[in-house]
Amino acid sequence: ARLLVIEDEEEVRNVLFSILAMRGHEVELASHGGEGIAKFRENEFDLVITDLGMPGMSGWQVAEKIKHINGRVPVAIITGWNIEIDETERKERYVDLIIHKPFEVNQVLDLVQKGILLKDQFKAA
Repeated sequence: ARLLVIEDEEEVRNVLFSILAMRGHEVELASHGGEGIAKFRENEFDLVITDLGMPGMSGWQVAEKIKHINGRVPVAIITGWNIEIDETERKERYVDLIIHKPFEVNQVLDLVQKGILLKDQFKAA
Protein backbone atom coordinates (compact mmCIF):
# COMPACT_ATOMS: atom_id res chain seq x y z
CA ALA A 1 0.00 0.00 0.00
CA ARG A 2 1.03 3.63 -0.42
CA LEU A 3 1.04 5.24 3.02
CA LEU A 4 1.51 8.75 4.36
CA VAL A 5 2.80 8.96 7.94
CA ILE A 6 2.58 12.35 9.68
CA GLU A 7 4.41 12.33 13.01
CA ASP A 8 6.36 15.10 14.71
CA GLU A 9 8.55 12.80 16.82
CA GLU A 10 11.45 11.67 14.65
CA GLU A 11 12.01 8.43 16.57
CA VAL A 12 8.36 7.36 16.27
CA ARG A 13 8.31 8.42 12.60
CA ASN A 14 11.38 6.28 11.89
CA VAL A 15 9.97 3.27 13.77
CA LEU A 16 6.74 3.47 11.77
CA PHE A 17 8.71 3.78 8.54
CA SER A 18 10.77 0.68 9.40
CA ILE A 19 7.74 -1.40 10.36
CA LEU A 20 5.81 -0.47 7.22
CA ALA A 21 8.66 -0.48 4.68
CA MET A 22 9.84 -3.92 5.85
CA ARG A 23 6.36 -5.22 5.00
CA GLY A 24 6.70 -3.87 1.46
CA HIS A 25 4.60 -0.74 1.83
CA GLU A 26 5.60 2.46 0.08
CA VAL A 27 5.87 5.08 2.84
CA GLU A 28 6.07 8.88 2.66
CA LEU A 29 6.97 10.70 5.86
CA ALA A 30 6.00 14.16 7.07
CA SER A 31 7.15 15.81 10.29
CA HIS A 32 4.12 18.09 10.74
CA GLY A 33 0.57 18.59 9.54
CA GLY A 34 1.31 21.26 6.93
CA GLU A 35 3.97 19.10 5.29
CA GLY A 36 1.64 16.11 5.35
CA ILE A 37 -1.23 18.04 3.72
CA ALA A 38 1.14 19.28 0.99
CA LYS A 39 2.35 15.72 0.26
CA PHE A 40 -1.25 14.49 0.24
CA ARG A 41 -2.19 17.09 -2.38
CA GLU A 42 0.75 16.04 -4.58
CA ASN A 43 0.39 12.25 -4.39
CA GLU A 44 -2.15 9.46 -4.08
CA PHE A 45 -2.22 7.44 -0.88
CA ASP A 46 -4.16 4.41 0.32
CA LEU A 47 -4.03 5.43 3.99
CA VAL A 48 -2.93 8.42 6.08
CA ILE A 49 -1.57 7.78 9.57
CA THR A 50 -1.21 10.92 11.67
CA ASP A 51 -0.17 11.68 15.21
CA LEU A 52 -2.87 13.39 17.27
CA GLY A 53 -0.77 15.78 19.34
CA MET A 54 1.47 17.86 17.11
CA PRO A 55 2.49 21.52 17.25
CA GLY A 56 0.80 23.85 14.78
CA MET A 57 -1.89 21.49 13.52
CA SER A 58 -3.44 18.64 15.49
CA GLY A 59 -4.22 15.25 14.05
CA TRP A 60 -7.92 16.19 14.19
CA GLN A 61 -7.23 19.16 11.91
CA VAL A 62 -5.09 17.04 9.59
CA ALA A 63 -7.88 14.43 9.33
CA GLU A 64 -10.47 17.07 8.47
CA LYS A 65 -8.29 18.63 5.76
CA ILE A 66 -7.42 15.21 4.28
CA LYS A 67 -11.10 14.22 4.12
CA HIS A 68 -12.04 17.52 2.45
CA ILE A 69 -9.38 16.88 -0.21
CA ASN A 70 -10.31 13.21 -0.73
CA GLY A 71 -12.94 11.59 1.47
CA ARG A 72 -12.19 8.14 0.07
CA VAL A 73 -8.82 7.87 1.79
CA PRO A 74 -8.95 6.46 5.33
CA VAL A 75 -7.31 8.44 8.12
CA ALA A 76 -5.84 6.78 11.20
CA ILE A 77 -4.84 8.64 14.35
CA ILE A 78 -1.96 7.55 16.58
CA THR A 79 -2.09 8.99 20.07
CA GLY A 80 -0.17 8.74 23.28
CA TRP A 81 -3.05 10.40 25.09
CA ASN A 82 -5.30 8.15 27.10
CA ILE A 83 -8.54 9.02 25.33
CA GLU A 84 -11.53 6.93 24.44
CA ILE A 85 -13.51 8.07 21.42
CA ASP A 86 -16.76 6.48 20.38
CA GLU A 87 -17.60 5.81 16.74
CA THR A 88 -19.86 8.86 16.41
CA GLU A 89 -17.22 11.29 17.67
CA ARG A 90 -14.58 9.63 15.53
CA LYS A 91 -16.69 10.13 12.40
CA GLU A 92 -17.49 13.72 13.36
CA ARG A 93 -13.74 14.32 13.56
CA TYR A 94 -13.10 12.65 10.15
CA VAL A 95 -11.12 9.77 11.67
CA ASP A 96 -11.56 6.16 10.59
CA LEU A 97 -9.14 4.30 12.89
CA ILE A 98 -7.27 4.93 16.15
CA ILE A 99 -4.21 3.27 17.67
CA HIS A 100 -2.59 4.15 21.00
CA LYS A 101 1.09 4.60 21.87
CA PRO A 102 3.00 2.66 22.85
CA PHE A 103 2.02 0.40 19.99
CA GLU A 104 3.22 -3.04 18.96
CA VAL A 105 4.29 -4.02 15.45
CA ASN A 106 1.22 -6.22 14.97
CA GLN A 107 -1.09 -3.35 15.97
CA VAL A 108 0.43 -1.13 13.28
CA LEU A 109 0.17 -3.87 10.65
CA ASP A 110 -3.46 -4.58 11.65
CA LEU A 111 -4.19 -0.86 11.39
CA VAL A 112 -2.85 -0.78 7.84
CA GLN A 113 -4.80 -3.89 6.87
CA LYS A 114 -8.03 -2.37 8.24
CA GLY A 115 -7.24 0.88 6.45
CA ILE A 116 -6.81 -0.89 3.11
CA LEU A 117 -10.12 -2.71 3.58
CA LEU A 118 -11.80 0.61 4.36
CA LYS A 119 -10.30 2.20 1.24
CA ASP A 120 -11.82 -0.60 -0.85
CA GLN A 121 -15.20 -0.03 0.85
CA PHE A 122 -14.97 3.72 0.23
CA LYS A 123 -14.21 3.08 -3.46
CA ALA A 124 -17.21 0.78 -3.79
CA ALA A 125 -19.59 3.25 -2.13
